[in-house]
Amino acid sequence: MEEVAVESDGILELQDNKVSRKQLAWGFLLLAVAAIFGLGAGWLWAWLDQLSPSGQVVFFIVSGWPMVFCGFLISGLSAVAGLLCLVPKMITRIGRKGVRVSVRILVHLGVTAASLVWLGFWLISGLNALMSDYHKINAETGESVVVSKPGFDPADFVVYAPKSPFVYQRVDGISGHSESRLFVSDHCTLERQDTALTLTCGTDVVTLTNQTN
Repeated sequence: MEEVAVESDGILELQDNKVSRKQLAWGFLLLAVAAIFGLGAGWLWAWLDQLSPSGQVVFFIVSGWPMVFCGFLISGLSAVAGLLCLVPKMITRIGRKGVRVSVRILVHLGVTAASLVWLGFWLISGLNALMSDYHKINAETGESVVVSKPGFDPADFVVYAPKSPFVYQRVDGISGHSESRLFVSDHCTLERQDTALTLTCGTDVVTLTNQTN
């Protein structure tokens, strides 16, 4: 009976170690994902700030700010999941109760401080994403422009022409104010007419010269 009990304890211990190794792997993997997305979102944020003075916008599938927001969101969720896999298990292995309590307090303070910083960046990027209203308009010839409503005035609009495959630059020389006092940016068409592109958004017609994709 004693031999069976010892053997059962050994099996349970091996199972516990296996679970720990699995949690360890998942924890480091999730933290790596968090770091990659967090650094990527931070780099894109810095690039957007650098492009902003010249009136440029990054536009992949969506515009730049929503990508920053999603990057910080994925980074934060991955970091929380990774820490939950690693930290509680490691703290419980500390033998001395006083040291264990001190470490737990320090970890909670560090996580709280990091969370506040991350939350600030996440909220700011989310606000910028909500304020951003970008629509990519494609012509049958393959040319494209991006139309944006930059502010709270429903008549204001900005048109961006491609500077590179993923960066669009503000087009100067247009009024940027709708004659109908309500610019509809998500119902636009783009057509090539001789040497110019014609952008039609509702009752507003904008002629863009020398704009090619």
